[in-house]
Order: sequence, then C-alpha cells, then structure tokens
Amino acid sequence: MMVRLETVTMIVAHIRDNFTAAFFPRWAEWSAAFVLLGIGMMLSVNTNLMVSSVANGYGKGYEFLLEIAGQSVWATTLTVFGSFRLAILLINGAWRRSPIARAVMAFLSCFFWTQLVLSFQPTFGFAFVMACGWLLTDIVNIMRAARDARTVNDVLARGKGSGLD
Repeated sequence: MMVRLETVTMIVAHIRDNFTAAFFPRWAEWSAAFVLLGIGMMLSVNTNLMVSSVANGYGKGYEFLLEIAGQSVWATTLTVFGSFRLAILLINGAWRRSPIARAVMAFLSCFFWTQLVLSFQPTFGFAFVMACGWLLTDIVNIMRAARDARTVNDVLARGKGSGLD
C-alpha cells in the first residue's frame, strides 16, 4: 500500500511540476485526444444522429460506421479511448514507458481516424478532409512518441536514468 501511495504522490508531483513544459511540445497529441473524446461525447448526446441522417438521405458518411457498430458503441468507445489517451498524456514522463504508451495510443487512434476517412470518403466533403488531417497528425505523433521512447531508453542505457520504472 505504501508503494502505491508513493507512486501516486510521485505522479501528482510530476504533473504539477512539468505539465506546462510538456504540454506545448505535445499539443498535437492533446488535440487529437480531445477531438476523439469530443466526437464520442457528441455521439452520446445526439443519440440518433447517424441513423436519422442515413434515413433522411444526407448521412452517406455514416453508413460505413454503422455497418461496423451502432452509434452507442462508437460513442462509448471513443469517449473511453479519448479519456484513456488523455490520462496517458497527463502522466507522461512520470513513468519510464510513457512514451511507448503514447506511441501505442497514437497508433490505435489511427484506427479510428481510418474508419472516419473510409466512412466519409464517398462524400469527399469537410469531414473527409478533417479526418485525413487528424490521421496524418497521429501518424506524425507515432513517430514523435517513438523518438521520445528511444531517447529515454538511450539515456537509461548510458546509466543517466532517473530510476523511474
């Protein structure tokens, strides 16, 4: 129990001391996570958006998404995933493997962006272009987080690590 309390205390202290310095270099990761969370929350609030749009003939972009899962599943999945990704970003640096977790979350985010790109491709409208932009952003985020992970591993391999595991 004492170890867990020390770990939580260390993470809270790290967030307090380093959040501002760590936020701006990773603003694209934060933005992508907030957009996924926002889409999930929007789908939770507007409960029949997809089905009613398709039924009224102006929701062609939602057809592919609805073939995969219902709106409530998308809403829940995106809300949970976006929240989890934000939590990973919040503790980033307090845990040695956090850059790896960031890279994994950016990679998994690409799954959602790809589904949106494929869904809205037939419309070739604003949503399609925005989904392409976020997909590209998270591809770059994967590379940046992987670079950070390599930097951490290189420093620890040289014996200059902080000892945080």
